[in-house]
Amino acid sequence: MRSLGPLESAVMNLLWEAADPMSVREVLDGLRDRGLAYTTVATVLENLHRKQWVDRDRIGRVWFYRPRLQASEHAALLMREALAASNSPRATFLKFVDEITDEEAEMLRELLGETPEER
Repeated sequence: MRSLGPLESAVMNLLWEAADPMSVREVLDGLRDRGLAYTTVATVLENLHRKQWVDRDRIGRVWFYRPRLQASEHAALLMREALAASNSPRATFLKFVDEITDEEAEMLRELLGETPEER
């Protein structure tokens, strides 16, 4: 999956926060502070669909978009890509662990102590 640009990220964040699929108009309304044109948002959503970031359903004449991945799945994908791109995954992972908070470290310990079935 290809990475997201700034506007694509903003659109995905809206879709991830939404309880239901969103139309182009609803996404545009959610980004009203950016002063975007309807066609710009429609193009971004079409590009996200082509890149397989979103699925869409047509109801009447309107397309409704929803994310294919949840935000947590996207974050995990980014973490995997960072480790894979590193010349030293061990050093990269160690640096990451050194920088997490005490609460995050405790959560990691708990998760590592669970079996896959318990997660």
